Amino acid sequence: MHDTLAPLPVPQRPDLGSGFPPDPDHAIGDDFYRPSPGGTRRMVRVLAVITAICLLLGVVGPPVLHAWESGRKSHEFSFMATLGGHPVRWNPCEPIHYVVNLGAAPPGSLQDVQDAVLRISSATGIAFVYDGLSDEVPTKERPVFQPDRYGDRWAPVLIGWVDPRTSSFDFDPGGREAAGVAGPLYPHPGPSTVYVSGVVAINVADPNPPGWDSQGAQGPVVLHELAHVMGLGHYQALGELMEPSGGGMTDFGPGDLQGLRELGSGAGCLTTPPAP
Repeated sequence: MHDTLAPLPVPQRPDLGSGFPPDPDHAIGDDFYRPSPGGTRRMVRVLAVITAICLLLGVVGPPVLHAWESGRKSHEFSFMATLGGHPVRWNPCEPIHYVVNLGAAPPGSLQDVQDAVLRISSATGIAFVYDGLSDEVPTKERPVFQPDRYGDRWAPVLIGWVDPRTSSFDFDPGGREAAGVAGPLYPHPGPSTVYVSGVVAINVADPNPPGWDSQGAQGPVVLHELAHVMGLGHYQALGELMEPSGGGMTDFGPGDLQGLRELGSGAGCLTTPPAP
């Protein structure tokens, strides 16, 4: 584990032009959070097959299923970036501050954010501090240090709603419009061992309502995006919220939770560099 500011090996495919780390699936900002067509039906078919096997095998089936479930918990996740074989992550021994821009958000959005933050905090063991509302608009070129707005510290994580037609984020790569985009921020352009800020941009044109009642609702979208800010990447597996289209989930799956634990307080403290 690296916990100093000494020169470090450059991670694969570093984005030296911004404070964003590389995304494992797409360029930063390309977060295709949409329920996959037929995804729920496919999951139902898989569950039906598993049930049939268990009925046929009797006492043999459940242990096999348990072994499969236990095995998948350890590997069905990915990280936004790694250095020296370790994931780049936040310093879990300091609270993460965040602000929210509700200027274009539908009613109920602040509750979605705060519910998502509680779930992230529970999964990682990292404390969060709500610093209130902000008029800052999420942008891909967001400065990580804004002393005039936030004082002499790293800028808090920003969560806000934007118009995809005018945003600097690309919400429609490959013809698939995203419900949200997000990423953590390094303390300076180029690689680092620690994240110090982040940004979440939610698509105001997304037709799904606030709340947590369905996989496309706003609550799971915000949770998915905040997991990116924590350092989780996408993983191609139904049953995991970090599947690019949400995996048919309204909360974290077992792989998501394992990845967040590896990014959390159990991984030990890091050294947060001082703001300029």
